[in-house]
Amino acid sequence: MRGEPVSGKRARASEAVCVILRAEARMGADDDLAKQLAVLARDVRAKEAGCTSYIVTRMMGSREHFAVHAHFSSWSAFNTHAETSHLTRVLPRLAPLLATPISMEIFLETPAVRRRLGVDDAWREVEAKRQRK
Repeated sequence: MRGEPVSGKRARASEAVCVILRAEARMGADDDLAKQLAVLARDVRAKEAGCTSYIVTRMMGSREHFAVHAHFSSWSAFNTHAETSHLTRVLPRLAPLLATPISMEIFLETPAVRRRLGVDDAWREVEAKRQRK
């Protein structure tokens, strides 16, 4: 997971990263997979300052299909996420619950969108609140 994006475009340290991960539970393992993903989401939100959003979803009409939508403040924060103990601890637990390999799409947020939506200002507010706690 470490390194630079595969796209041929080099990520700047300040570029935000959006990730969509898709997972399909094997038959009868959907509740266990949902629990493991929920625990991971809780740990990511609590322990990773560089992760601004981490949401686990389940496909409408399917108990087996899940997607995780994550937003990281930078490429560096995304790489740090890949090396966290909570992620490395849960990955071996996920493997026997999956019907197919996990797929992941990685996107770099466009700076113009960040400015227009005020993402940087909102992020600074979140960080200030965390530091006050």
